[in-house]
Amino acid sequence: MKDEGQCDGDSRHCPKCYEIVAIGRLGKPGRDGKRRIKGCNDPVARGRRNRTKGDTKARVARKQLGLSATGKAGSRHEEHWTGAFRTEVKAGAQVGPIATRFNQARLQSEGSKTVGDNRPFVMVAMPNGSADGIVLISLSEFKELINKP
Repeated sequence: MKDEGQCDGDSRHCPKCYEIVAIGRLGKPGRDGKRRIKGCNDPVARGRRNRTKGDTKARVARKQLGLSATGKAGSRHEEHWTGAFRTEVKAGAQVGPIATRFNQARLQSEGSKTVGDNRPFVMVAMPNGSADGIVLISLSEFKELINKP
């Protein structure tokens, strides 16, 4: 749909639609029948963008890991992925703090790495009140590990 028009988004929640009559390229109608412009920030539009982003990240992760999906909806539901391990993919702002800590730990490890050490970097997080740890490794290095002969 390439036509332009006024955004049907909820102007009470979207500053873009509230300040002025937002006019722009309208997308496909949502489940509520309303058509919104790109960047509309009402809750329905935000939810749709978040879901699309999460589905895209999950599909990329599944393909990089070489996992297959069962059924028509299998590619977007991690519960239907085959493989030796269960997977849950998270994306967006919620993983920002995890990525920050992981990258800081990697930099610390790289700074003290000896010449010729080509082992993959793994971060282990040990939360308070738990004797069990959480292992974090980059997707590319994990893929290399599980595909080694």
